[in-house]
Amino acid sequence: MKKSPNHRLSDQVLFALGRASQHAQRLVRQHMTEGGVRTLHYHVLASLADDGEAVQATLADRIGMDRSDLVTLLDELEELKMLARRVDAADRRRKIVAITPAGEQHLEDMDRLILGAEADLLQPLTAAERKTLLSLLRRVSGD
Repeated sequence: MKKSPNHRLSDQVLFALGRASQHAQRLVRQHMTEGGVRTLHYHVLASLADDGEAVQATLADRIGMDRSDLVTLLDELEELKMLARRVDAADRRRKIVAITPAGEQHLEDMDRLILGAEADLLQPLTAAERKTLLSLLRRVSGD
């Protein structure tokens, strides 16, 4: 659904940034769907790869997901052999989750899908403009 260029906020950075973000998210979902993968799987595997293994509750907090919903997702990924869970030796009630080599490969495949979505998003920009955009976004986000 395209907004009219005459929308009252069309000249505001927050409006334009929000619209660009929505478009980027649509492209990521599209590429992931076409690749036959789930975006939520990406969040779990990326967190495990980037931040290391974790207790299930910590992993849920990291990715901002409800702990009970995460269990179902972990069951799916474990069945696909993309992660492994083991009992925490310090507290046998807790399970530690770790990415497997198959999960790492799957994550690399999903990274390529996301890079494809990014290429589609940024296609109208030159290489210099892309670099400038990234620099500006990092500055305003405090990175």
